[in-house]
Amino acid sequence: MNYIRKIALFIGIIVAMTPSAVKAQTCANSSQTPLTKSRLDQIATSQGIPLSEIGVKFERFALNTLKPGDPIASNRRLFPSPLRQIKAGIGNVQPDGVVPLVVNLIPFFSFTYPNSVFYESKAVRGTLLPPSYEKYQILGFLDVLDRSPATANNENPAIVFLTTSDVRRISSKTINEASRRGIGVWHSIGCEIVPPLGNLQMGKAELVNPIVYILPGRVPTGYGGPGNPGRI
Repeated sequence: MNYIRKIALFIGIIVAMTPSAVKAQTCANSSQTPLTKSRLDQIATSQGIPLSEIGVKFERFALNTLKPGDPIASNRRLFPSPLRQIKAGIGNVQPDGVVPLVVNLIPFFSFTYPNSVFYESKAVRGTLLPPSYEKYQILGFLDVLDRSPATANNENPAIVFLTTSDVRRISSKTINEASRRGIGVWHSIGCEIVPPLGNLQMGKAELVNPIVYILPGRVPTGYGGPGNPGRI
């Protein structure tokens, strides 16, 4: 296993240091326009979607299209978070999507850890999603992932934020908190395809804290995108 880990370390450093590993806010191609919350509201209104339903519609679009051929199921489970309970009096969190972490060291050697990758959609403006956002919801996600099967087996869990482009970057406080716990933070934004009016596509989920994979010599796994084009 030490030999396998050495190979993984070499590959992991190469992958983590490539430009794609540290990008953020990217669309599938340069002809697309990053999707702001205001523009999303306009598109929804033109399609007869009430403003009160935009968040849910964007969430379903992002989860269904981010990974072509492999839609992410909406999560209905609550995960206990003692830390959020202490901070906000709310004892759980409910990520929008939950999938296992699959670790492929080299061909024919893979391990699966359930409930270790969270997807969270945010059609918002005016925030960078710090740990305190939504009554410490973000901190609660990190708290749960810090106690996930991946962490228990000395691997990196991850959280993937799917947002409008108003979230131009993820809060440094969130990144620092996640990095301290060995949690990968990934970010994908929605983009508008012009023309036709209202067709959208999620950009590639980009890794924003590669150091969590470099230091222990692990291989960062892609978490989706560019997604399938579609409409909310």
